[in-house]
Amino acid sequence: MPTVRALLLSLVDYMAWADNETLHACSALRNEDLARDLHSSHASILGTLRHMFLAEYDWIIRLRLGMTSPGAEVDPGLLYPNPVPGFPELRDQWSRVWPDWHAFVENMPESSFEEEFTALGMRIARRKLIQHVVNHATMHRGQVAGMLRQLGNQPPCTDLMEFYRLHVGAA
Repeated sequence: MPTVRALLLSLVDYMAWADNETLHACSALRNEDLARDLHSSHASILGTLRHMFLAEYDWIIRLRLGMTSPGAEVDPGLLYPNPVPGFPELRDQWSRVWPDWHAFVENMPESSFEEEFTALGMRIARRKLIQHVVNHATMHRGQVAGMLRQLGNQPPCTDLMEFYRLHVGAA
């Protein structure tokens, strides 16, 4: 039976792969199409991608700080890069966040995954928070896929089973 760490590593690696596949598909779009209000999610593809990035960035910062100061709320000034980046900068900054997720999960003691973490007045096991971040990204990638279709583009397949097929195998 896989450990919690192994399962979470698989999920954060999936998130990074699927986010990158989505960014690659969006990189062919013109700036005006990236910013076009398509009346979905965070209005535009770029708005939705920014939201996804900021959530992944925010939660890894919160988790890291929570490891050294449990129960402390994070100063909002530490959370978001300012200003929120355009597409090329977003892609570059995001590619540096994914290895942080992998390293965080890989280096966390197995017993720490069930420890509760405080954020925004809520207590939740670290394991569940990591699962939430992956699920949150999956939901928004689906919205981006719909917006890509609205613009006449084919979205990538970012299904978890596709990730397993390409990177892990069926085992």
